[in-house]
Amino acid sequence: MRHFRLIILLFLSLCLSAAPGLAASATAPAAAAGAAKTEKAAPAKAEKTDKAAGAVDKDKAADAASDQKTDGGTAGTEAEPPKHDPWEMIWTGQRGMLNEIKETAVRLSDGFSDQAANLTGKVQPYEEEARRLLVLTNTFKNWPNPMEAVSRRITVTVTQLNQVLEPVMLARSEAQGLLERVNYMADSLPEDLHDGRISPEMQSYIQDIGQARLRLAAVLAQYDSALAPSLALLKRLEKTRQDISQQLPVLWKDYYLQRPVPYLSPEAWADFGQQMLYSYQGMILRLPVEMPVTPDQWGTAALRFLICLLFTGVISLLLYRRWINQDSRPAGRHIFRVSLPWLCLGLSLLGSSLSATGEFFRLFLALGNLSIILGQVFLAWDLRLLKYPDVEQQPAPFLRLLPLTLCAYALLYLPLTKPLVLVIWTALVIASLIWRRRWRKVNYGSLQLESSVLDGDSIVLWLCLLLALSGLHIYSMALYLIFVSCSLALELSLGGMALVSNINEHLPKEGARAALARLLVALAAPVVLVVAVVGVLLWVGTLPGGMYLLGEYVFRGVNVGATQFNIVQILLIISVFYLTRTAVAMGSRFLAKLPKQGLQIDATLIPPMQTAFTYAVWAIFGLFVLRALGMELSNLAMVAGGLSVGIGFGMQTIVNNFLSGLILIFSRTLQAGDVVEVGGTTGRVRKISVRATMVETYDNALIYVPNSEFVASRLINWTRNSRTVRREIKLGVAYGSDTALVMKLLLAVANGHENVLKYPTPTVTFNDFGASTLDFLLRFWVKDYDVGVSTASDIRLAIEKQFREHHIEVAFPQLDVHIKDMPPRVKSPQAPSRARAGRPARRRLHRPPQIRSAKRADSAAENTEATGAKDAPQTA
Repeated sequence: MRHFRLIILLFLSLCLSAAPGLAASATAPAAAAGAAKTEKAAPAKAEKTDKAAGAVDKDKAADAASDQKTDGGTAGTEAEPPKHDPWEMIWTGQRGMLNEIKETAVRLSDGFSDQAANLTGKVQPYEEEARRLLVLTNTFKNWPNPMEAVSRRITVTVTQLNQVLEPVMLARSEAQGLLERVNYMADSLPEDLHDGRISPEMQSYIQDIGQARLRLAAVLAQYDSALAPSLALLKRLEKTRQDISQQLPVLWKDYYLQRPVPYLSPEAWADFGQQMLYSYQGMILRLPVEMPVTPDQWGTAALRFLICLLFTGVISLLLYRRWINQDSRPAGRHIFRVSLPWLCLGLSLLGSSLSATGEFFRLFLALGNLSIILGQVFLAWDLRLLKYPDVEQQPAPFLRLLPLTLCAYALLYLPLTKPLVLVIWTALVIASLIWRRRWRKVNYGSLQLESSVLDGDSIVLWLCLLLALSGLHIYSMALYLIFVSCSLALELSLGGMALVSNINEHLPKEGARAALARLLVALAAPVVLVVAVVGVLLWVGTLPGGMYLLGEYVFRGVNVGATQFNIVQILLIISVFYLTRTAVAMGSRFLAKLPKQGLQIDATLIPPMQTAFTYAVWAIFGLFVLRALGMELSNLAMVAGGLSVGIGFGMQTIVNNFLSGLILIFSRTLQAGDVVEVGGTTGRVRKISVRATMVETYDNALIYVPNSEFVASRLINWTRNSRTVRREIKLGVAYGSDTALVMKLLLAVANGHENVLKYPTPTVTFNDFGASTLDFLLRFWVKDYDVGVSTASDIRLAIEKQFREHHIEVAFPQLDVHIKDMPPRVKSPQAPSRARAGRPARRRLHRPPQIRSAKRADSAAENTEATGAKDAPQTA
């Protein structure tokens, strides 16, 4: 609190010294003390111009008052300083703060000897430990297991040494802070204070500042000299730890990607005892890495384990009460009774594996991973049974793969000699092949994945045996672990997606809750994928050196030019893709419902708005992907410049259709549902995209018309203005018909149809005197384009009926032929009656009346011609 008060007083004094106008009127303490001698030459004038002379001390105020009285001044009462002057209080606080700094400097200087003596005795054991660790670093520089243990021990040593040095470092930091404050006070002094014309009080103030600076500088020098060896050792240890961290990924890579082990060679078993001793020593060295070694570490690990177990257990219990009832399936009950407890145990072990220094206890990681593996096996099978309830309830199929999986995991985890690990693994693979022949065949029904994995297990085992016999036992164990982990991840993904699909079917379809539910479902898909991938990576991360390998080769990724790819970026992009797709669907659905919400929005604007929203959201997703991959968005200008050349030559048609599509969408020349005619094709517009427009003909054929054809060629839109359309019916009646009656009947028929509009009214016009008919034209407006053809057909049928009832003949084209000067024709002789009787009887064909009359006319003409020909010789 005292330091806080001093800082406030210092701040106020600095503010006063930084304001020249205020200092001239109120005379800040430092400026008043520095200018006291110059004011003695004209005291009366100074008192008249500055009525706030109470800012100076009492002695100078008394001198000014006496001088004013000798000159006949009348302002004696004004020169008296106030009893509680705030400026005097600030100056007093400034001096008090400086005195406290001096006292603190003296205290730090006096206490340094004791701190230095204690520091030497406390630091010496850690210095010896650090030297031993540096020697071990050079000894085991090619062995990843002891090197990781040395790195962990260096971390512990650095932490403990920092704790020992912490009091001394705090004292040095305090001295450093005081020195910086004193330097600031010295730098804030006015420049004219160094010319010798200052008061004794100000001289004392300046001397105190100088003494404090010298004493604090000496204290800092003492602390630096005492801390220099320890700080140099800490710096060396930190550098050694960084070097080990950089070397460990390479060492673990060489350890797992080793050359074939010559297990049949006698040299491989010659020093077996010595190698086992080294393995034992490696295990001893790795104890601080594998598990807690101090009571504090055990207590912290136990506390974290209990907290994680309690948290996960409470969540599981709440979910059990929420979802499980008497009608629940056995698979659902098994999830909460077996699967989730194993998962909770594994997560709790993983949570307790984190040490106070930020490192992980590998043994807790391994045990937690094994518990999670068991939980995943049970959970994946339970989710599959929920999807296929017809499958018989039975143990999880992948439990048959776990014994060999756990053995492979343990052999990779333990730092045993290579020939011994190879022999043990080969024997385990052979035993698994023999045991597999005794498996009872189980029918899993429609679950093809489990059957395929179990059938493929024998093939993988034979491959593992071949690799082991070749001396590549590490590759053999890694192959089997990858096979089991990927199979389990695939089963878990299928079960999780089936659960998400089942939940989606029971979600509400409308309202805000439906939108939120769909968003959660969209998040569930990438979450399932992430869980599956993390489950596989956890197998690698919990192995010795797994975290280093993941950090170096998985999370860091690979570089392709200036772009970096890693698994985190890929999972993030996939997750954002699902979110973008859901956002597009939800936004389009929301826009489609706007007219139903009472908003005055034209329904024809909805499709263009949906299209624009879709392209905008996907464009943002594209920019996010580019940014996530490390590509600078400023480089898009260069890319656009290169694309412009390619567009001009090779993508001209695509760009033309794209721009034409944008014109059609936003100009609303064409809309979904319009009936158009383009290029001799008539149909209904179903969808307008940026490349082509989908037109459905009345023959139920879909035609994809490029957008450029709508913009560049002639387009007929039958329904752009409205859905009404005018139809025409042409007909002709025979000459001699009652024209007034014809027109009356036509109008009556048109007005009597329900699809014909009353306004505009139907009209009938007498068009022309045709060659064979009197031509009439009936025009009428139909309320919708879709019923135009059917309405015209109905009206034609009604017209025919009315004309038939009123005996009005719908004439057809006729032609009268008049023959003049027909040349004589000789009639063919009659055939004998016998011959005619012998011929088969001809069937008389039914001919229309017009044809029969025409035939009779032809026969009469022939008879006339024949008679004329017969009578001609007689006349002659």
